Amino acid sequence: MKIKSQITFQAKDEAEALHVAGERLGRDAVLLSTQVMKVGGFLGFFRKTVLKVTAAILEEERKPETDTEKKERLAAFQKLLDIKKAIGSSAEGVSEGEKDLLDGQKIPSPASPLSGGGVYSPLPRKPSAEKEKDIPEELEDRTEISPRGRALAAEKPSFSFHSTGKLQQEVDEISQRLDRVLKRLETERYDPAPALPRNEGGDLVSRLLSVDVCEVHARSLVQKFRENPEGKDFVTWLGARISTAANNSWDALGGKRVMVVGPTGVGKTTTIAKLAAIHALWEKKNILLLTADTYRIAAVEQLRTYAKILGVPMDVIYEAQEIPEILAKHGEPDLVLLDTAGRSQRDTRRLEELRALYDVFLPDTVHLALPANMKYRDMLDVVERMGVVPLSHIIFTKLDETTTYGALLNILLDFARPASFFTMGQNVPNDIEVASGMRLAEMLLKNEGGTLRD
Repeated sequence: MKIKSQITFQAKDEAEALHVAGERLGRDAVLLSTQVMKVGGFLGFFRKTVLKVTAAILEEERKPETDTEKKERLAAFQKLLDIKKAIGSSAEGVSEGEKDLLDGQKIPSPASPLSGGGVYSPLPRKPSAEKEKDIPEELEDRTEISPRGRALAAEKPSFSFHSTGKLQQEVDEISQRLDRVLKRLETERYDPAPALPRNEGGDLVSRLLSVDVCEVHARSLVQKFRENPEGKDFVTWLGARISTAANNSWDALGGKRVMVVGPTGVGKTTTIAKLAAIHALWEKKNILLLTADTYRIAAVEQLRTYAKILGVPMDVIYEAQEIPEILAKHGEPDLVLLDTAGRSQRDTRRLEELRALYDVFLPDTVHLALPANMKYRDMLDVVERMGVVPLSHIIFTKLDETTTYGALLNILLDFARPASFFTMGQNVPNDIEVASGMRLAEMLLKNEGGTLRD
């Protein structure tokens, strides 16, 4: 360790010393020494006893990491994820097992070489730039906006985005798309379309409906497939039309400043830690982790624990106005990942804070995390509330906790946003992968053995 900056001052006790050190040096300050001394008085009388304090910010001298050390970090990170899984998704903070891990308990080396799966073996697909964005005609912009849609946009308080009106237009576009979806669902509920005969694609429509794909999407997709199958089977054809962000994890992030938002319990913090592990340990990127989840002190410690194990810096944002100073302190990292509080989509006040964070952080991309086991209408509710910031990508989590994936396809088609990552299970790096259209199509329509679902 080396001293980055150092100060000496007087304090009446250790509590005041810690407070002063934190105010003058920041949250990373440590006390190097304290010495009791007497000061003031007159002719040797009435002198006060104080502490002479030396405080500093220490900086670790980073050495090139060996493959063995990298594997040890991975093993520690994996163990921490296993602990989190064992104590349940509702648990928060740092457990006793995690403390032991950080206090020097021996970390076993991985039993086998790291798998090449996950983000390093995405299934083949067409580059997203070449994909045709198939949005059903019912969702095209010429659809009339109902009073509900105008009210939805109006109920979001005005906010000054950092890039004139363009970003506000993106927010309004999400609101308008949402309104069209709600109108469509009402129509499907009260005026369902007649079933199609098998020779007109009725069997494919039925398969899609059985996995919770909306009827309008099911019919539109099957109609387009029948008009031009391109010599492919339906699963392959569908996979090529599902919008995804990129073919590799770095490009799927979409930029160097990434903000992750989502409802409570979706797994944002764990997902961010997995992304940090991949890019710090394998890609050798300089990563900075930030958290604005100051409503739960234990959540801050959870991310701090991840950061210590991965050997990456981490900082806490208490107010949006602190962001420029924090970023300046850490120089020019290759990637900044911002974790936000797991706000309920119904908590309007905290959603306003989310918009304030966005405007100061100036992210390149905003990834909305949605759990795959959430009901479709609940997903729509999340999009409505989280749409106070321009959502650019969608991360689907907990794919291992459901067997029907139609809601995922519905959301991608409804809002024309690409999927960036899929997460499932607790194995690194195989538990997070770059989103693949073919992968989602196969999960939708094929059984584990690779045969089509009935």
